[in-house]
Formats: sequence, C-alpha cells, structure tokens
Amino acid sequence: MEVSPANRDARPSAFAKLYYFMRPDRGRMVCSLALACVGEVAGMVPYVVIALLAAGLVEGTLTLERAALLAGVAALAHTARFFFTWRSSMMSHRIAFKALRTMREQMAEKMERVPMGTIIDTPTGTFKNRFVDNVNQLEDAIAHFMPELPSNVFGPLLAMTIVFLIDWRMGLAGLATIPLGVLFYAAMMRDYKPKMARYISSEQRMNSSLVEYVNGIQVIKAFGRTASSYGGFSEAVAEYHDSTLAWFRQSWVWMAAVKAVVPCTLLVSLPLGVWLMAQGQLALPALLTCIVIPLGFIGPLLKFAQAGGMISRMDVCLNVIWDFLGEPELSRPCERVRLAGESFSFENVSFSYHEGAEVLHDVSFKTRPSQVTAIVGPSGSGKSTVAKLMAGFWDATSGRVAFGGVDVKDIPFEQLMEHVSYVAQDTFLFDRTIADNIRMGRPSASDAEVEAAARAAGCHEFVSRLPQGYATRAGEAGERLSGGEKQRIAIARAILKGAPIVILDEATAYADPENEALVERAISKLVAGKTLVTIAHRLSTVRGADQILVMDAGRIVGRGTHEELLEGCEVYARMWSRYADALSSEAPASSAAREAGGAHDALAAQEGRAAQEGRAVQAQEGETRAGSGSSAGERKVR
Repeated sequence: MEVSPANRDARPSAFAKLYYFMRPDRGRMVCSLALACVGEVAGMVPYVVIALLAAGLVEGTLTLERAALLAGVAALAHTARFFFTWRSSMMSHRIAFKALRTMREQMAEKMERVPMGTIIDTPTGTFKNRFVDNVNQLEDAIAHFMPELPSNVFGPLLAMTIVFLIDWRMGLAGLATIPLGVLFYAAMMRDYKPKMARYISSEQRMNSSLVEYVNGIQVIKAFGRTASSYGGFSEAVAEYHDSTLAWFRQSWVWMAAVKAVVPCTLLVSLPLGVWLMAQGQLALPALLTCIVIPLGFIGPLLKFAQAGGMISRMDVCLNVIWDFLGEPELSRPCERVRLAGESFSFENVSFSYHEGAEVLHDVSFKTRPSQVTAIVGPSGSGKSTVAKLMAGFWDATSGRVAFGGVDVKDIPFEQLMEHVSYVAQDTFLFDRTIADNIRMGRPSASDAEVEAAARAAGCHEFVSRLPQGYATRAGEAGERLSGGEKQRIAIARAILKGAPIVILDEATAYADPENEALVERAISKLVAGKTLVTIAHRLSTVRGADQILVMDAGRIVGRGTHEELLEGCEVYARMWSRYADALSSEAPASSAAREAGGAHDALAAQEGRAAQEGRAVQAQEGETRAGSGSSAGERKVR
C-alpha cells in the first residue's frame, strides 16, 4: 500500500515519509547515494598510499619514481572523491529543495481543502513553524544526511574489510574502541526521542507566542506590559530554555566521551602491531596499512553516530507536516453539476465546530432570488455560522444545506463561488497593489474594469490620492489603509466579481460613522438587483428586508418582516426596543460631548456630517425606489 498522509492509521518511518515527498526523484536519490559511496571508496585510497610511502621510507626501498607514482594516485583519488561527492551533493540538494517545495505546496493546497475551523483554531505562529521552521530543518536531512548515511557506513566497512584481509587480529584491534563508544552513545541516546519532541515542541510554542506577542504589541504597550511580564511569551521562552538545557546536559558528556574514545584506535592496534611485527608475523607495510586505514574511517563513523539524533529530529518535524496533511478535508466533487435556480435552503441543519459543542440546532429556511434575507440576533446566536455554511466554509453536522436544489457538499467549491460573493466584517488585503487586491474578484479584469468597480464602491477618490494610485501596495494585511477603506476595497472586489448572490457578514460592524455611510452607499451598488443575505447587528439596516430571520442560542425563533416580528417575536421586539433606547440616548450624550471641549466638538461635527451624508444616501435611495420601484438591492441596505 502506498504511504500517504491520508492513511491516518499507518505511522510510516521517517525515511518512508521523506521518500513520499521525493516520489518523482527516487531514482536520482539512489544515484546520489551511489555516487557518495564511490566518493568514499576513492577517499580511502590516499590512506593506503600514505601507508605504502611510509613503509618504503622505513625499508629504504622508496624511489623517486615510485613516490611520484603513489603521489599521483593519491591526487587522482582525491580528485575523484571531490568530483563524486560534489556530483552527489549537487544532485541531493536539487532533490532536497524540490521536496521542500512539494511539502509547502501540499500544505498550502491542504489549507484550501480543510474546514475553516481548522484554520481559525490554529495559531498563526503554528503555520509559520510548519511552513518555515519544520521544512527548513529537513533540508540537511535530505541534502546531506540521506546520501551521506550509506556512504558513512560503506566507507568504514570497506576499510575494515581491507584490514581484516591483511590480518584479522589487526582488524579486531582496530575495532577495539568501538564497543566502548557504542556504550557511551547508547547512554547519550537514552530517552532521546521524547526529549527531542519536547525540544521542538517548546521551540514551536515559543515561535507561536512570539508571533502573538508581535501582533499584540500595541495592546501590551497600551497597558504598560513588557516582554518579561507578558506571561505567554515569557513562559514559552523559559520552557524552551529549560528543555534545551535539560537535553544538552545529558548529551554533552556522553557525546564528548564518544568523540574522545572512538578515534583512539592506536591504543590497541599500535602495540599489537609492533608485537606481531617483532614476532615476524606482520610485515612493516601491512602494519602501517592496518594502523593508518582505521584513522580514515573515524570521521565517517562519528557522522554515522549522529544519525540517531538526526533521525529523531527529522521524524518529529515530518510528523508535524504529515499530521496536518492528514487532516480531514471538505469533500467536494470535481465535475460541475446542474443547478435548479440560485436559492439557498437550510433543511434541519445542525452544526458544531467541535465534537459535543453544537452551535446550530435544527435550522430551516429558504432564500428567494432578487430578495433580501436578513439574519439578526444576539451576539453568539449563530448568525455568522449560517453565513459561513452558505459559503461552503464548513459542512453541516446534520441536515442539508442546498443551493439550487443541490447539497453544497455535491457542488464543486469553484462552481459555488461563481454564484456567491462573500464580504466579511474582518477584511483582509494582501501586500500587493490596490489594483491586484480588487482584481482578485476577477483576475482577467482589465484596468478600466478595476477602476469602474472602485468608483462604484467609492474607492476611486482615496485611491487616487495614494502615492502610486492603483499601483500602491496595501501593506501587510492592508495596514496602509483604514478599516473603512479596506472594507470598500473588499466591496469593490465583490462588485468586480459580479456574482448574483451577495452574503454580507456584518460588513459595517467596525466602520466609523463617516465610513459607514460610504460603505453602505457602496453596498447599495453591490447588491442592486441581486439576492442578498445580510448578517446585521444594526437593526435600522434591515427594516426593508423581505425576510428577517431572528436567531437566539443557535435556533431560529422568529421570521417575517419588520412589522410582523415586532408583533409576533418577543426576541426581536426586545432587540428593537433596546436599539430605539440606544438611539434616543445618543442626543444627550452628543450634547455633553459638545460641551466637553474642542476635541469632542470635532468628533461631534464629524458624526453630524456622517449622519447628514447617510440621510442623503437614504433620500437618494428613496427617490430611486419611488421612480423604479424594483431595485431589490437598493431597497434593502436601509
């Protein structure tokens, strides 16, 4: 059976996981291993040459011609070792970077297929660790460790075979220090895997906490906190410090012992060799060869001794990537389906983000083409969850969410998104140009179409004031723009997309009064003549909706028009009463603000101008409705 992250029951070895990501290049990796082994063989030749030269000098049989010949052989062997090792390294590095690219691409594609909850519940720092740190740490494993491990074994085995062929007693003497080194190495590797896992886990937590610390630095500074007093970050750093020292304290002494003992082959082989030569049982050239050759394989042998640590680290890093790639996905077909209309219907839908925590209970309703469905309710009642189920971000736990008469689970995600424009309250812009951010709605759009969408969304004026206009970069997460400006860019993106169904998830929730009027004007152009589903917390914006759904504690407790709900839904009536009371209390508050000073005067004046602009928008829309009587989108924004 093919090794795959999708098989969550199987736990393949670290090498099996690596070979999974190197599937197209397995043949090249074998070739790289063979070249590395040939290089190790060539690397042993100079040691034999040294032994022969030394023997010739001692015996007085070395001539200039023989010395030149042996030197030439050594130089040629060294050159061959360099060439084969270089070719092996170049080949393994190409394979390594291609495998790392494959890992990152597969994880990026996986993010598109997993439920949105998997993304939301995972800290940003964790994704940074997966994509950057874990993958980078595997570069040495693929580019160096994989080809070098076999060669580091093959070289010493070949060398000791030569020694044993010369004299088996000298072969045993050359290996005399190995058992003691193995004993020290076993002591170093005691509980190595869990300690390595703890080390990498603490490193990842520290990185995640660092990302959170940087993102929240404004709040930390505002409340006079410091890095040391910020509990999450300081605790993560302390844990990383403690786990690192605890691991190294155990490893340092034993590793030093291994490096001190294993190279001391002369402690046994030299006295034994001299005694055998004195007894006439070993010639001088053979003695020197048996003494020198073991010195050549000590380096590769010590590298091989580090294999356990490398494998443990490699396995931990691969497990993080492997487990994410094995996460359950939203299953969607590839072939397009025939849709009967463009309406959503919820049929006894229940949903939970996590097992045992159901947030929607037996929800049923339908939307109608070119009409507005507004969803209101207290905070945490499940309004945004309904919108995200419509957009296909999650699958219903039970029941059926259908679009055009087809369960959204049976509709390719790309096909569903062709019909839906989703505008959330948390707008995200990429660090690309303003034009590129708008063009995400329709990548093939021309510059003129992008500008027309921006004008319709009320963006053109502030974009024109930017240093490079539409070529200005938005900054990381759109940091160079205000919240209202980012919201209007998102609406321009949706206008350019031109989908017949618009889902607004509290699109004006974070807008200031001035921007709210501008955003609502942009929304009125976005939804004109389209089916609108709006999640709203300001009840004044949904009074004209064709259908208002009132949610409470994950259930629909009322549905109908504004007037019908005031009469027949206690939750809606209570919400409207509180909303009206809040409006009536704004007048005294505004008066007190005007008396408070210049800064408050400016704020009140700004709010007054925004209110006037909002009333102007309402009046204009009212005139449009009176003249045409049919524009569904303009009818609903106010």
